[in-house]
Amino acid sequence: MTRQRTNADAIAAVLRAAGVRRAMGIPSGQILALIEALRRQGIEFVLVSHEATAGFMADVLGRLTGIPGVAIATVGPGATNLTTGIGNALLDRSPALAITGQVPLAQLHRRVQMRIDHQALFRPLSKASFQLVGGDVAGQVAAALRLAVAEPPGPVHLDLPEDVAVAPAAEGPAPPRFRPGVLDESPPPAEDDLRRVADRLRQARRPVAALGFSLYRTGALDALRRFLEAQRLPFVTTNMAKGVVPEDHPLWLGVVGRARRQTIEAYLAQADLVIGLGYDPVEIGYEEWMPPVPLLHVAGEPADLDPAVRLEAQAVGRLADALEWLAALPPRATEWDPAEHARFRARLEASLRLPGAGFQPWEALDAMRALFPPDGILCCDVGAHTHLVATQWRVTVPETLLVSNGWSSMGYAIPAALAAKLARPERPVAAVMGDGCFLMMAGELATAARLGLPIPFVILNDRALALIKVKQERRRYAYSGIDLPLARERFPEHYFGVPLRVARTVEEFRVAFAAALRADGPTVIEALVDPALYSAILYG
Repeated sequence: MTRQRTNADAIAAVLRAAGVRRAMGIPSGQILALIEALRRQGIEFVLVSHEATAGFMADVLGRLTGIPGVAIATVGPGATNLTTGIGNALLDRSPALAITGQVPLAQLHRRVQMRIDHQALFRPLSKASFQLVGGDVAGQVAAALRLAVAEPPGPVHLDLPEDVAVAPAAEGPAPPRFRPGVLDESPPPAEDDLRRVADRLRQARRPVAALGFSLYRTGALDALRRFLEAQRLPFVTTNMAKGVVPEDHPLWLGVVGRARRQTIEAYLAQADLVIGLGYDPVEIGYEEWMPPVPLLHVAGEPADLDPAVRLEAQAVGRLADALEWLAALPPRATEWDPAEHARFRARLEASLRLPGAGFQPWEALDAMRALFPPDGILCCDVGAHTHLVATQWRVTVPETLLVSNGWSSMGYAIPAALAAKLARPERPVAAVMGDGCFLMMAGELATAARLGLPIPFVILNDRALALIKVKQERRRYAYSGIDLPLARERFPEHYFGVPLRVARTVEEFRVAFAAALRADGPTVIEALVDPALYSAILYG
């Protein structure tokens, strides 16, 4: 007897045709039909310990592959758990699909167990939220995939009632093939606007460029580099834009808004113009670091500015076209001194590496950088260590530092590392986090062990929520709510089956990290670091 094709089968077929090979989540009755349909299509269902992880993993898979990552959750609490990871995909601009199971159609407007209005929940956290109520379900899913990758990319939510999932699928055309990557259908910037930008740039004696994360989506990093070099433009980046131009480049001046921010801002005070390229203010607003000089803005979206910022010209449209146009400008000289840049970078490097009585966080990062291949992917969590990583960790290969900056959610690094290793199995992948972030997602070590992923998970254990501690100091508040239970003398042999190595010195850490890179499964390295330097470097 021929099995009747259901809407769940149609959804799975569209996802398979789009290149989706895995979906993440936690099973429940409302989504079992979809999980079974995915299995029949050869799409792996990756069991996680918390639905937020599914959202984070969908974000990173979409970001690295250009194919929307898929996260699946059940009705009610599964959906609410998922929102944290999906919000990350929205503000960090990653293509993803969030699929939630829902009660049957007849119960949609009743007060029944677990039911909430999923569309009201996901609407502010996604590009769009759709309820699949029948008809051409396959076409609706295909449209959602296309919307997810349309510039600017982001998550799309699909709500699937339980009875719709198992209902017969409407006959339709074969699932459309999907071309991975961001779909930018915006027009190129107006040439008059680009000419105004170029004319104003030509008048500047000491211009500086601010590079944003949107540049990664252009496929035009070579044009970007040619433009910067021809115009002798020194540049800073946002945290998520690290590596769009290698950070060993002689024009590199650091990362705005992170460790030693005042040191960087003091150097930038010599500039007489800033040109923002692919700059997305969701990371950090121009006004938070810019000197009081005019701004030029070249991006896919108009500048979002505080009134204090003086915008003199902007060119808005397809960013790849803008970069190619700018790269064709004739070379010119500026009054910047390359030797002065080199001396500044040396001072910046030295200012991060303060001596201390104990094992310093910068020592751990230096040891990691020395052992980790340039094309290895480091997944960095949120907290005091993030500021240090942003300024200290040199990225010389594009897209080898994954960090959440738009959403900035604690707990990002472990799920990001799981997804990165699944997406790039041939590359080394490591995660670095504080003890607070580790506590949020420690259960996902069971996922890493089950999948057998060889990832070093580095905990910079400073025995507190160190970033909050520094902020309380700056505001002259008493310390409150910052002490963590990972401050202890005895340590377990493993976390959820993942072996633990404890490092109290940089030498112990170096040995542990090298061994973790050689291991055939995950390892946790708990580095007992002294947090005292954070008070000096985070805002200095």
